[in-house]
Amino acid sequence: MKAIVKTGDGQVSVREVADLPGPGPGTITVNVAATGICGTDRNEIAGTDGMIPRILGHEVSGVVAAIGEPVKGVPIGVSVGDRVVMETDAYLCRSCHWCRTEQFNRCPNRTGIGRTADGGLAEQINIRADAVHRLPDNVSLLEGALLEPLAVAVHSVLEGPFNVGPGSTVVVIGPGTMGQLTAQVCSAVGARVIMVGLDRHEARLMTAADNGAYAAVSSESTDVRALVDSVTDGMGADHVFECSGAVAQVRNGLDYLGKGGKLGLVAFYREPLTIDAMQVLHNELEIAGCRGKRASSFRTALALLDEDRLSLSSLIGSVRPLEEWDEAIGEVAQGIKVIMLPGGAALDTRPGQGSI
Repeated sequence: MKAIVKTGDGQVSVREVADLPGPGPGTITVNVAATGICGTDRNEIAGTDGMIPRILGHEVSGVVAAIGEPVKGVPIGVSVGDRVVMETDAYLCRSCHWCRTEQFNRCPNRTGIGRTADGGLAEQINIRADAVHRLPDNVSLLEGALLEPLAVAVHSVLEGPFNVGPGSTVVVIGPGTMGQLTAQVCSAVGARVIMVGLDRHEARLMTAADNGAYAAVSSESTDVRALVDSVTDGMGADHVFECSGAVAQVRNGLDYLGKGGKLGLVAFYREPLTIDAMQVLHNELEIAGCRGKRASSFRTALALLDEDRLSLSSLIGSVRPLEEWDEAIGEVAQGIKVIMLPGGAALDTRPGQGSI
């Protein structure tokens, strides 16, 4: 089968690999329909961590092709032919405190598809049976490739220390895919969202506004704190989610918060963060990391989609076959959300369709 394989630092290509064996006990084989590319995939090309060689890709949707023998304690909730999305945990110890409480993202022994296990930029993938979730009929397989980052947004907004809901004022910094999904989840639960980007993000800011943001502005041409004050009677934002990965924006985010506000770090950062500890102390601010997602994150994300409370198709900027990998990575570098089609066949993008 065809796959995108990393064989060394900076060495990634489309190649033929051995077909997968049939699913083992407690495992499902999925015919991959669509796989999203994100910034971490770009970083994986040059990085030295993870398994080598390995198939990249962790934002996967597809159709169940085969189901292995049942295993005690590993529920199977899908059938052959079902359209599905999947969690990214390839292996879990199932014995640690984190696994026993379904906080799989914290399991110290976990492996993840696309990094420490083969991923979904291939025609097929084998995955844990209980990692697979059925897609609602109103969500296409193409949109399904955004479920993993959507689950990250759900985990950040709804499963951490943040009490986001009706009456909350939320600032989301960074109008990329992660920021857009975070903003949509906040809006879906009734929060008032202000999306913040830069002048060059005009089109993305418009997308955020179209998808329910109360305001979508550039911090280069708008006084964001003044805007926040104008809609909160000078109280400041209840929550800020930093999705840009820029350390300077973390400091800006603290300035947007009101007393007792909470700042969520959703992005990955390449340099250490220095903050004014006295600002945090005097205003009783909280800073929390928002990493990964859980099975519950997928269940909530799918419920929100089933209720038509989110828009995913508007975030997809490019759709390409595996053979156009180099072009796809170039688009990702420009901030475009790219979906790859590993199956090679035309994919029906209409909701409720998605045949391969």
